[in-house]
Amino acid sequence: MRTIYWLIRTIFYLLGAKGDGRHARRLRDSGDLTTFRHLRDSRVRHWALAMLRYAGVTVEVKGEENIPADTALYLPNHQSDWDIPIMIAYGPSAGLLAKDSIGKIPLIQTWMNFMECVFIDRSDARKSLRSLREVDEKLKNGRSMVVFPEGTRSKGEEIGPFHNGSFRGAIRNGIPIVPVSIDGSYKIMEANNGKWIRPGHVILTFLPAIDTASLDKEQQKKLGDTIIEQIYAAREESRKAAGTAESQTDAASAESQPETAPAEQ
Repeated sequence: MRTIYWLIRTIFYLLGAKGDGRHARRLRDSGDLTTFRHLRDSRVRHWALAMLRYAGVTVEVKGEENIPADTALYLPNHQSDWDIPIMIAYGPSAGLLAKDSIGKIPLIQTWMNFMECVFIDRSDARKSLRSLREVDEKLKNGRSMVVFPEGTRSKGEEIGPFHNGSFRGAIRNGIPIVPVSIDGSYKIMEANNGKWIRPGHVILTFLPAIDTASLDKEQQKKLGDTIIEQIYAAREESRKAAGTAESQTDAASAESQPETAPAEQ
């Protein structure tokens, strides 16, 4: 039932945003880029928040102080298709490297183009390389980007190997890399045969930025593995903190209970 509700609300939302899409295009084409970017960022963030709310998804954000003010490449692990609206809703203004099938969805395609997203066909190595070069160009031109370096969803707890090509351009151009931990998004849909939406809670953690200009050759070579280790560590830390909080809540609840009078002998 929730899945059908979500689908209906999504369709009506996208139809309702067509007017803003036309207005955004006029602003862009007229050269009023400041107003265009403000409208683009506010609309796509509102859309992402609405999609999560309709699905009953809550997101706990940690490490927002680690988001750089300037251009950066964000590298999250990839558990679910829901990672995209999660990053749009709670991350910085950025384009995304997304699979080409998403770029073919009417209405969504318009706003992703406004965001300067890059679409990739991973079945074609030459096209994939071209897409990664396009990401590098956007970074050099000052547009932050989100790339999922596993290349596909894990659909679970494990993190797959990171493709070095996903961040080689950032290293070459000295652009900071921000590792991002996404924990729990696969439970929304992928854990339910990939068809049915269930409410869930996701922990999104932005880790300290990596200064790529200071990395030596050996550090560059091991960067993918290093980031994976950092994401796993952040996940465990968040879960321990959540467990501690729950234990403290339980203890406080127990202390607040009235003492039971001794039974009469």
